[in-house]
Amino acid sequence: MPLKVSVTLKNNKASMETVSLLEEFSVRLKRRDVHFIFRLTLKAIYTLKPFCTLLSRAEDVILLECRDLTSLDDLDRIRFLKRATFYHCGMTNIDAIRICALLKEVTIASCPGLTSVEGLRGLQNLMRVEVAQCPVTSMGALRRCHSLESVRFSSCPDLTSVDGLQELRWLKTVEVAHCPVANLDALHTCLSLELLVCHYAGVVTLRPLGGLQRLKTVEVAHCPVTSMDALRRCPSLESVRFSFCPGLTSVDGLQELRWLKTVEVAECPIVNLEALHTCLSLERLVYRFSNGVSLQPLQVLQCLKRVDIFGENASDIDALNTCRALEMVRIAGIVNLFSLHGLGPLPRLKRLVVDVCGITNLDSLHTCEALEELRVICCSSLTSIEHFKGPLNLKDITISNCPITSIRSLNTCISLLRVNVNSCSLLRSLDGLGGLPKLERVYAGESGITDVSAIAQCPALRYVSVRGCPQLQSVDVLLKRGDVEVHYD
Repeated sequence: MPLKVSVTLKNNKASMETVSLLEEFSVRLKRRDVHFIFRLTLKAIYTLKPFCTLLSRAEDVILLECRDLTSLDDLDRIRFLKRATFYHCGMTNIDAIRICALLKEVTIASCPGLTSVEGLRGLQNLMRVEVAQCPVTSMGALRRCHSLESVRFSSCPDLTSVDGLQELRWLKTVEVAHCPVANLDALHTCLSLELLVCHYAGVVTLRPLGGLQRLKTVEVAHCPVTSMDALRRCPSLESVRFSFCPGLTSVDGLQELRWLKTVEVAECPIVNLEALHTCLSLERLVYRFSNGVSLQPLQVLQCLKRVDIFGENASDIDALNTCRALEMVRIAGIVNLFSLHGLGPLPRLKRLVVDVCGITNLDSLHTCEALEELRVICCSSLTSIEHFKGPLNLKDITISNCPITSIRSLNTCISLLRVNVNSCSLLRSLDGLGGLPKLERVYAGESGITDVSAIAQCPALRYVSVRGCPQLQSVDVLLKRGDVEVHYD
């Protein structure tokens, strides 16, 4: 293993003294044939000249907040430079690093005078480029960087194209965010591309991606894309995420993608999920849109492990009862969902979250034998859990902001470690928790409880939060124990 030497210097007297010491130190290391990697960070300097000797030995150079540094000319002496990073610097070009033949990674951020990355042209070992918050206008200089694997541009307001990435045979990752890029045409020849991220851009079509045999992940957000059809010819796709694409109404382009494991669609007016019934490897689905869709196409998906549904009308949760591999289900905003009966037969369900739904009871969950965590939040029709028989493995339960009046039924949940009944204003007592041998944490803030004596004898209890309980008269019974952290008013 080589010795790693990292140092930060500024343009002050102390740093100047350190420079000579470091120069001498590096000479000694070299004389003794000690292999070392030198990382040099220069902060708030206006010239590179005092650091030239150190720069000539550095593999990793970081220029930080060098706003008065307008030229990188002295970097042309760096023979060993492999990684260069520029944050908040004043240079107007990076031409000086063009002869740094070993350079592998370049990161440039918040350099308001930099309009071009021309200095990267022809660097044959360059593998990663990241540019953020710079007025760069083109990627054209990257066309001859034949080893490039990753390109990331973000918040470059004058960048309108990805031209320059054509035929980069090793390019695996392209990320473009908050740039007015209008098309992805250059990518159709990037045959090794595995990941595309396109956020806040002007991209209308994904057609250039069609036929990319190695493409595994596509993320598109806040773009006027209208179709996924091009993805039909990307046989290696594993993950697809689309959000805030107002013209996207269909997932038909995902049909029969045999390796597809994750689909996330948020705030896109998708009218149905029919295409997904042919995606037999699908493991995770996230759907968020106010209109809601039918979940019937999911019935045949035997690999499906996680489902997150956010909507108003997706009431056919029963369609999930044949998805035997399901481990996590989150349902939110479905006000016409009155029962969880369809989830009862799921043998592997470990985590269930129900948020702002119309459910009236939890009775059907007793058959979910693997259930470990249950969260029910803001369900205004849930007035009672009287007949709830918690599964033996249940360790964590939250019933928050619901009009329940009693939690006595929890006395059978002997594996419970954590109970949260925050904001249950009609709940007067913690009766039901007293005999739980493993209970460690109780949250009952802003509830209607009048005392905490019910949990005073829980042997494993270590934390209780009861802030904002106007009817609670005393917590002395807990304070006397001495081994419980109590938060109260």
